[in-house]
Amino acid sequence: MTTIVVGAGLAGLVCARSLAASGEDVRVLERSERPGGVIRTERRGGFLLEMGPNTVRATPELLGLVRDLGLESDVIVSDPRLPRYIDWNGRLHPLPSSALSLARTPLLSPRGKLRLAAEPFIRRAPLSAPPETVRAFFSRRLGGEVADRVIAPFVSGIFAGDPGRLSAADAFPALARGERLRGSLFATAIGAFRRRDRSAPRILGLLSFRNGLETLPRAIAAALGPRLETGTSVESVSPGRGGWVVRTSRGAIDAERVVIASAAGEAARFVRDFDAEAFVALSSIPSPPVAVLHFSWPAVALPGGLRGFGHLVVPAPGRRVLGAVWSSSLFSGRAPEGELLVTAFAGGARDPGAADLPDEELARIAGLELGQSLGAAADPRLVALTRWPRAIPQYEIGHGHRMAVLARAESRWPGLAFLGSYRGGISVGDVVKSALTIGPADLAHRPAHELMAPLH
Repeated sequence: MTTIVVGAGLAGLVCARSLAASGEDVRVLERSERPGGVIRTERRGGFLLEMGPNTVRATPELLGLVRDLGLESDVIVSDPRLPRYIDWNGRLHPLPSSALSLARTPLLSPRGKLRLAAEPFIRRAPLSAPPETVRAFFSRRLGGEVADRVIAPFVSGIFAGDPGRLSAADAFPALARGERLRGSLFATAIGAFRRRDRSAPRILGLLSFRNGLETLPRAIAAALGPRLETGTSVESVSPGRGGWVVRTSRGAIDAERVVIASAAGEAARFVRDFDAEAFVALSSIPSPPVAVLHFSWPAVALPGGLRGFGHLVVPAPGRRVLGAVWSSSLFSGRAPEGELLVTAFAGGARDPGAADLPDEELARIAGLELGQSLGAAADPRLVALTRWPRAIPQYEIGHGHRMAVLARAESRWPGLAFLGSYRGGISVGDVVKSALTIGPADLAHRPAHELMAPLH
């Protein structure tokens, strides 16, 4: 049985490898000359730069993939004790990690701390309540100060999103479900802790590889061998007799199954002529632009050093940087001796115009903001600037309905599947997990309710 996977981002690669290992006849078609999608690592002037995602959580699915690919010796893990910071009013504040640090943090007022402590006593939302935004959900559960000074910077830095537009049920499904089942986020956290499998090996720090995250898609591409065809543009996907016809820049291919593992906007183009409902659903998933900037300082320019995971910025007028990863603090070998490397992000749903600023202006603004946050004694040097015109898909209000539309389309069109970070979670670990759910028999036979199950 022939399966065509359209797109060699991480989702497409993992799915194709899994199907090939099960004996499926798989071909992966990728328009560009390099696989991996947004996962891209480069070396420049002694720096190791991540142009897309910088770190990943060590999920069971990801660790299993690493083991199967024989990459264990290449894995590096950050120190889990590294502090995280929030930039509020131009000063870095450690993110509280204990009850004592929470009691002492100036991030929250005494009233804000009392409101947070009252969370277990806040009534759950009624089942008939309309969908809530992330900001509304966390304001109701934890109070406005936590929503604005902790959740908002997290959403901006991780999702590049706007908490006033993201759907709580889709962006934070475990927490939204936990409130419904257990009544509070506090009870949800306790329940998750008790259910944790203590016999399974755990990696507490964040994971990468000695030569960067692109090690992972490169290894999968090597394992696929000739099944992966780069430089092949897919022009259309259409139902055919007993299967599908995939027309490419190199000719037409008949297949019994098609996995569309492209970005949502590209996937919409493929279904436009045979499923208008799916076309509208995919087209309406926003993916705002994001700019990734790598800056270096001489170590002597930061008298206090640079020790931590990084910092996120509380949104405020005039602030363009969403957050930053302190790359040379997180992993060794990221910068030359005597140099420090910081990776910053700008743009996103709240400030898309920042990602479109001219290089020189964006670098000047971001460098100035970072220098002030870190207390640097000198201006930084821009090492690299990468722009992603359509970066992270936004799980905004109505996203659950859009995913239900895609599930119905898969039910209507046997052998068709949609796969990508717009479905099932945006993190690398989530993408790997979603890609592994598509098995040899799944594409033709999974009912719609099963396709939707991981999303609710």
